[in-house]
Amino acid sequence: MYRNYTDYFEIFFNGNQFNYSILVQAAIFTILFFGLYANAFAQWINNPSVNTQLVIDTRDPVNISAVSDLNGGSFMVWQDNRNGFQNEVYFSHVDVNGNISLRPDGKRISQLAGAEENPVCAKEYPGAAVVLWKDYTYSNNGDLFAQQILYDNSFGWTDNGIRLTNSNDEISQYSVSTDQSGDLYISYIAKEPEITGEYKIEIQKISSEGKPLLKSGGEVLYKSHERKSMTNIIPDENGGAFVFWIEMQNGKSIIFGQHFNADGKATWDKKPVDVSGPSHNVITYAAKKIEDQSIYVAWQTLKKEKEIYHQIVNSKGKIIWARGGRLVTTLKGNQVNPEVNKADSSIILSWTNEQGNDKDVYIQKFNRNGKPIWNKHGVPVIKLAGEQFGQQIVGDGKGGVILAWIDRRINLSYADIYAQRINEDGSRKWDSLGLAVASNHNTLKSYLTLVSDESGGAIAIFKNMRNGKNEIYGQKVFSTGTYVSEIVDFNTQLSGDSIKVEWYTTNERGSTRYDVERSEQQDNGNINWNVIGSINSAGKTNAAKYEYFDSPTVTGTLYYRVVETDVQGNEVKSNISRINFFGASSDVIVAQNIPNPFSDSTTISFYLPDPSPVTIEFFDDHVEKISEIDKSFPAGENSITFHSSGLRPGIYFYRFKANDFVDVKKMVITN
Repeated sequence: MYRNYTDYFEIFFNGNQFNYSILVQAAIFTILFFGLYANAFAQWINNPSVNTQLVIDTRDPVNISAVSDLNGGSFMVWQDNRNGFQNEVYFSHVDVNGNISLRPDGKRISQLAGAEENPVCAKEYPGAAVVLWKDYTYSNNGDLFAQQILYDNSFGWTDNGIRLTNSNDEISQYSVSTDQSGDLYISYIAKEPEITGEYKIEIQKISSEGKPLLKSGGEVLYKSHERKSMTNIIPDENGGAFVFWIEMQNGKSIIFGQHFNADGKATWDKKPVDVSGPSHNVITYAAKKIEDQSIYVAWQTLKKEKEIYHQIVNSKGKIIWARGGRLVTTLKGNQVNPEVNKADSSIILSWTNEQGNDKDVYIQKFNRNGKPIWNKHGVPVIKLAGEQFGQQIVGDGKGGVILAWIDRRINLSYADIYAQRINEDGSRKWDSLGLAVASNHNTLKSYLTLVSDESGGAIAIFKNMRNGKNEIYGQKVFSTGTYVSEIVDFNTQLSGDSIKVEWYTTNERGSTRYDVERSEQQDNGNINWNVIGSINSAGKTNAAKYEYFDSPTVTGTLYYRVVETDVQGNEVKSNISRINFFGASSDVIVAQNIPNPFSDSTTISFYLPDPSPVTIEFFDDHVEKISEIDKSFPAGENSITFHSSGLRPGIYFYRFKANDFVDVKKMVITN
C-alpha cells in the first residue's frame, strides 16, 4: 500500500502526476463553486434580517418621516438630540439603489441657535422635497420654518429656511403638501396667547422658488374659541386647497373642512363643513383627494367599541353620503387606524381589527357610492395569532396597494415588520403570511414609514435599536416581492451544434447590460471566466426573457453564467449552469460527473469518436478500488450512472480508459 496520497498519485496510471493538496483544494472549490452567486445593487441588502442602515451616529431619532423623491429614492427627516442639550432637525436622501447622497449621518436643516422639533415633509418635484418644522430661536412658543431640500443634500432656499410665522401665538400642529407645479401649501393651528384666546386655522402658500404667495405671516381661514387639532391640507388643481381639522363642540370631537382659492379666500360657507356629524366622537382620521376634486374622509370613533366611518365631500363642500357617514365594516371588535389610498376611480381603505389579544390588518375597496367591492366585511391582509398593527399603505401603480405593518406573531418582546401586496381584485400577491421586511428578531422597531419607489414597489424606513443604539434603517421591496434585482430561471441546453443560454430577469432597470460568461472545465480548480457575448436590457421594469446562442470551439464540460451590470457599475450574478458539449470531436472526451457534489447518484458522460471498450474504475480517498464498469460503447455521446449507496461522504476518484486514452477525475459525495 502506498504511504500517502502524494506517493500514489505521483506514479498513478501512465505517468500522470497529481498533488493531493491540489486535489483537496479542488474538492473544496467544487463544493463552493456550485453555490449561488448573488450581489445586491449598491446598498440595498438582499436580507431583511440585516437591512440597509440609512443614517448613522444618531442619538435616539424621533418624529421620523419620509417621502418619495419621485425618482425611486426617498427623502428622510427626523428630530435628533445628538448634541445632548437641545433637539435639532436633520435630513438625508437615499437614491433608487440605496446609496446615501452625501453624508451618512445626515445634515442639519438649519444653523439657527434655537431648538428645532416635529419635522414633517412633502414631496415637491423629482429630486426635491420640502420640510416644515418648529423653531424656538425667536419665540418661546416657536415659529414655523420651511425649507426646500435637494437630492444632493443641499438647500433650495436660504440656508436657514423661510420663517412662516412671527407672532406670540402657540402653534400646536401643522400640515404640508405640494401641488403638481411644486407650490407648497401649509395649514397650521394657532392659539392666541390670551386666556380666552381663540383657536385659528391659518394657511400659507409658497412657490417652488421659496416666495410666499399669501399675506406675510399667513391668512386666517377660520377661528373660534373651540379647541382644534389634527389639521390636514390637500391641494386642489387650481391653486387652492382643502383644509380639514378636528374641533371640540358640545363635548364631541368633530371633523370640519373648508376650501380656499388661489387668493387664500374661503369658498365654502362662512362656517366650515361638518364632515363627521355631531353624533361621533372622532379620535383620528385620514383624507384623500379622489376624482372630480372630491375628498374621501375616513375616521375612527370612540363608542363602546371603536368603529370606522367614511364620507365623501365634493369640491363645493357638499356631503355626498348620509350625514354622519357610513359604517365601514360590522366586524366584531375594535376597528382602528384608518389608512387611505386612491385606486383608479375607487377607494382603498385599510384598518386594524382588534379582538381580544389579537390584532389583524384588513383592507377593502369601495366605489364612489360607498359600496364594498371586495368581501363584505373586508379582506384580511394578515390574520394570525398575535398582533399585526400600525400599517402603512402606498399604491402599486396597477390598481392595488402595498402595505407594511408591525408584526408580533411570535412570543418575543419586540415585533418585526412585514409587508404584503394586494392586487386590484383583493387577492394577496406575495406570500400569504407576508413578506419579511425587518426581521432582526427581538429588537425594538418604531416610526415605520412606507414610500413608493415609483415602479410598483416600496421602501420601508424605520427606527431600529441594535446593539443598544437606535439608528434609521431601510428595506426596499420590489413589486415582485423580492429585495433586489434578480436573474431567475437561468439555464443552458443543447440546441443543434450550439448551446442555448436563457434567463429571465425581475425588477430590471433601464440601461442594463448582460454579459454572458463561459468557463472551461479546470482540473486544478481555477476559475477563468471569459465574456463571450453581451446583450443590452429591454428596458422593462418587471420580468423580461433573454436568449443567447453560443457555438463553442472547445469541447467537454463547460460552465456558464450571466452578469448583470447597471449604469453605475453595480453587478448581479446569476447562478452557474454546467453542460457537457462534445460537438464532432475526433478525440475521446470525458466530462465531469453531474451533479457534483451529489448524495444519491451522479452521471458521467463521455464521447467516443469510434466504437470502443471502456473501463471505468472508482476509488475512495484511501485509493482503494470500490467498483468497476467494463463495457463496450458505440461511437458518439454515452453516459453511465454511479450510485453512492453504502458509501460515506467524502472525496472519490474515477479513472476512465478507452484503448490508449486515460483520464482521471474526482467527485464528491455529500450527506
